[in-house]
Amino acid sequence: MPDALIALENVRFAYPGGEQALKGVSLRIEAGEHVALVGPNGAGKSTLLLALVGFVPAEGTIRVGRVELSRATLRDIRRKIGLVFQDPDDQLFMPELAEDVAFGPAQMGLGPEEVAARTASALEAVGLAGLGRRSPHSLSGGEKRAASLATVLSMRPEVLALDEPTAGLDPRSRRRFVEVLRQVGRTWIIATHDL
Repeated sequence: MPDALIALENVRFAYPGGEQALKGVSLRIEAGEHVALVGPNGAGKSTLLLALVGFVPAEGTIRVGRVELSRATLRDIRRKIGLVFQDPDDQLFMPELAEDVAFGPAQMGLGPEEVAARTASALEAVGLAGLGRRSPHSLSGGEKRAASLATVLSMRPEVLALDEPTAGLDPRSRRRFVEVLRQVGRTWIIATHDL
């Protein structure tokens, strides 16, 4: 059987107070799959996404392709999996939106022309072309969600990991966000309680 794009084996994590958030999670996600982690608040959905990119020190095995998550492989894993946080304000921190979207590609050491091209492409993909000079904090809730996605798309990851991406959106904005995801055409993992 070929390697899965993402494979978790017996992944466990407990918070410092002893609360067991992940209790032996095992799963395989193939390239191109769209996976929803559905459950109530506190079920461990966000923790699982954080574990995928090494933000929480889970036990067990996490592999992306043939690369096993470890301290030495964090950079490689984070290039393959783009995490969109639950709260867009945790992801948007620069004075202008275009700077936020350009931040990741610039940290990858790409040249200015490539960074600019990726920034423009990502903003267009999420419907925010022309808003690059705006302050992220002046955007509407739906625009902030789209902007958060653009910051990840500019990195061109193989997998999008989205934590409650439609929380707080009205039905129209939710449909628009889902349509953007469909057009992006990558493997997704979405943590949500919104069926």
